[in-house]
Amino acid sequence: MKHPNQFSDTNLCVKCGLCLPHCPTYNKTLDENESPRGRISLIQAWSSGALKASPKLHQHLDNCLLCRSCENVCPAQVPYGQLVDNFRVAAGKPNKNLGIRLQTWASRKILANAKINKLTRTLLERMQQSKIQTLFEHSDVLNRIKLSAANYDLNKNQHESIRLEYRTTPTRKTANIGFFAGCTGQLLDGETIDSALRILNILGCSVHFPKNQVCCGAMDLHAGDASAAAKLAEQNLTAFDRDLDAIVSIASGCGAFLKEYPLRHPHADQFAKKIHDISDFIVNQTEPLKAQLQPLNTSIALHTPCSLNNVMHSEQAPYKLIQSIPGTSVFPLPDTLKCCGAAGTYMLEHPKMAALLRDDLLDHVAETKPAYLATSNIGCALHIKTGLSQRGLDIEVVHPIVLMARQLPST
Repeated sequence: MKHPNQFSDTNLCVKCGLCLPHCPTYNKTLDENESPRGRISLIQAWSSGALKASPKLHQHLDNCLLCRSCENVCPAQVPYGQLVDNFRVAAGKPNKNLGIRLQTWASRKILANAKINKLTRTLLERMQQSKIQTLFEHSDVLNRIKLSAANYDLNKNQHESIRLEYRTTPTRKTANIGFFAGCTGQLLDGETIDSALRILNILGCSVHFPKNQVCCGAMDLHAGDASAAAKLAEQNLTAFDRDLDAIVSIASGCGAFLKEYPLRHPHADQFAKKIHDISDFIVNQTEPLKAQLQPLNTSIALHTPCSLNNVMHSEQAPYKLIQSIPGTSVFPLPDTLKCCGAAGTYMLEHPKMAALLRDDLLDHVAETKPAYLATSNIGCALHIKTGLSQRGLDIEVVHPIVLMARQLPST
C-alpha cells in the first residue's frame, strides 16, 4: 500500500548519521533499525510498497520513544516525530501480550477519562486508609501503571477543589492566564497545581481553569488512534476559547503536544502560540517573589524532559527558576544522559528498555546524592521516583515550581 503524500518527508533524510549518537534506542542496541535514520528508511520502504507491515517492522517503529532528540541535530529538519505518528496511525501498532495491552488500556482510561480519573483518586486515597492496600500491593495491579497506593503521597496530592477562576486584585493584574493541568495533574500532581496557581496569583495573573479541559491526546495519537486524539484536541480548543494572554502547562509532555496541535488542526494556530511551560512563563517575572523567598541551602539535580528540550525548547527556564532561590546548588544532569525512558506509556509497553535508560540516570544520581531531583514532566517524575524507590534512594522528586512555592511564606 502506498502513502506518497503522507510520508513524502521521508525523502528529506540525507542519511548523514548525525542522529545516531542522540538516539537512546540505537545507543543501547547499536542496531541501525533502532535508529531514526533506520526507521525513516523502513517507513519509506513500507509507504512505497517495498516492505509489508510485518511484526518485525512494527516492532522497530514501536520501539521508538519519540524523544525527538534526532530532530534537534537533523540538518535537513526532517519532521521525524510526525512521520512516526503518521505511520502508527496508518499501519497500526503491533499486537502485544494481553498483560501489556491491559496495562496500557487501563492507563489511558484512568488518565484520559475525567470521571474514571476522579474515581481512581478517591480509590487511592481510601486505600491508604485501609488494609485493602496490602491486597493491591501483592497483586501489583496499580504499581504496574505507576499508581501504587504506597507511592501515592496523599498529603501532597490533596488540594482544594478546583475553581473556575483564580482572580488577582485589579491593581496588580498583569495577565489573563489559561491553566492546563493535564490528565495526570489532578490525580497525581496536586502540589504542583497549587504551587503554580499560588505563584501566578502573586505575580498578578488571573487564572482561568476550564472544568471541561481534557487529556491533551498525546497518548492516543502515539498509540495510533488519531480519531480519539482529535476529539480530545477539539474539546480542549473549545475549553480555552476565550480571551487569554497565555496558556500554561505544568507538564512539559502535555505542553509540547498542545503546541503542535496545528499539525493536525490548522485552526489551532492562535491557541498553540499561547502555550508556555509554567517555568518558562514565570522565569522572567520573578522579581516580585525574590524578596519573599526563603533560602534553600541544599543540592538539586535538574532533569530536563525530552519534551521540554526537543519540542518546547525551554530547557533553560527551570534551571534559572531554581537558581533564583537563595542558597540552592543546582546542577543539570549530563548531556550524555538521554531520555529517562518514561515517554508516556512507553515505560509500560517496553519496561526493559525503559529501565535500562532510567538506570543511566539513577547511576549518576546515586553517585552525586542530591537532596532533590527536579523535573518538569509528571511521567518522567513517576518513572524516576519508582526507580529511586527500588534502589532505596531517599531523594524527593519534585517540579521546579514546587521548590519555589515551598520557599515562600505561608499564607
